Amino acid sequence: MHQIEQEVRHIFEWLCQTPHPPRGEQALAQKIIDRFTKNGLHPWQDTRGNVFCDLPAAHGRENEPCVALQAHLDMVCAVGSKSYVPSRDPICPIEQDGWLCTAGESSLGADCGAGAAVMLWVAEHAQDCPPVRLIFTVEEEIGLLGAQELDPKGVSGVQYLINTDGFHWGRIVTGSASGVREEYTRSLALADAPELPKGQAYRLTLDGFRGGHSGFDIGRKHENALVLMGELLRELRMESPFALIDFEGGTAFNAIPYGCCAEVLTIAPVREVIELIAARIQERWQVHEPNGKLTIEEIKLPQKVWNGDAASGLLTVLGGFADGVYAMHENIPNAVADSSNLGHVYVKDGVIHLDAMIRCMDEQAEHALQTSHRMVAGMCGFEGKVTSRYPAWKDRQDGHLRETAAACYQKITGQEPEIIIQHVGLEPSFLVEKNSEMECICVGMELTGCHSPKERWKLDTIAPFVQMICEILRTI
Repeated sequence: MHQIEQEVRHIFEWLCQTPHPPRGEQALAQKIIDRFTKNGLHPWQDTRGNVFCDLPAAHGRENEPCVALQAHLDMVCAVGSKSYVPSRDPICPIEQDGWLCTAGESSLGADCGAGAAVMLWVAEHAQDCPPVRLIFTVEEEIGLLGAQELDPKGVSGVQYLINTDGFHWGRIVTGSASGVREEYTRSLALADAPELPKGQAYRLTLDGFRGGHSGFDIGRKHENALVLMGELLRELRMESPFALIDFEGGTAFNAIPYGCCAEVLTIAPVREVIELIAARIQERWQVHEPNGKLTIEEIKLPQKVWNGDAASGLLTVLGGFADGVYAMHENIPNAVADSSNLGHVYVKDGVIHLDAMIRCMDEQAEHALQTSHRMVAGMCGFEGKVTSRYPAWKDRQDGHLRETAAACYQKITGQEPEIIIQHVGLEPSFLVEKNSEMECICVGMELTGCHSPKERWKLDTIAPFVQMICEILRTI
């Protein structure tokens, strides 16, 4: 194992010991502050909870432009085990076939713990650097909120900013789409379960789907388990009346749902009918999701069920909500321009919640998707609101940082990097608003399955990535 890889991995495992879901990052933030202080540095926090730390420049480089390295502290806590509690339990990384992952009980948190670990390594090992500022933001995964409300003095004087939230080694991102987080709600009224002499209750569970990041993976034909369950239940209703007992699926607005569970009460046993409907739908999903499956369990008859209006409203929304790729980019081959993801449906305190994420390069497409969602949801009794929005981050075609990064990548690997505009929300969207003179790029190591329990981090990309960052700092 390369020494750099071993050292970065050790730091990452240190980060994993402290839970850090969105709005729960402060224990980890304090842990990082204490580490800097112990090493003789002088970290500080803004009122939003973002952490900053300036590294002294090498002798003779004190007056050079400041370079910032930036990562977010929170993670999408995708749960793969009922016993795992994200706010309580540490992440347990394991190595499999050259990748770091978990055993499936949770997501790994390499998004963006991998970048944070590299930044801590730089603070403790890098040499011959200009003035460097390390920036650790909070609540990125719920709308880039830490970056949006970051104290402007945190990027004051920064000439170049390197965001380490990339997922693909060899890719330099120089711009990104805007993003809108939507929330739709309606009250849930319950009714007494009807007395059915031959009635049967079932729990239907879709799981094993790939899930993934709603920006990076939206164009890879990963099936949405919420949408599939809605299709199954609508077809079942055409064959046999039923009452809905419960419905929940997905984990976050920006994660493609990899599982969904619904409970129904039917007037008579209909297992064979459900199996036939599922088989028809499965013929389509198995093309891209060979591990996706439906489990049917008989459960105890309920005392309460959803009233018919609420159940019909949800099933209609699941069928009419724009989900997936809306448009491809006109000028970038195979790049998604505009998309929508219905990420999470759940009931809390008597209210049905639907969380969704729109990502767009085109403001008109963003408006069209929002209008479509509001109309469909409104007709089904749901009220909608935008809970957060971030602007697009515009590309600089002649940027010095992008050219330096590309040259450093080529020096380290002997290959040309891929320079693209990306279909994800990245914090430079807000950071450049606070310092319009700052040039930004986003880079990262090789990650797959982010925002899901199948998240993995390719270990042999750590050392060359760190070497590239050090080379940028040495030559910028």
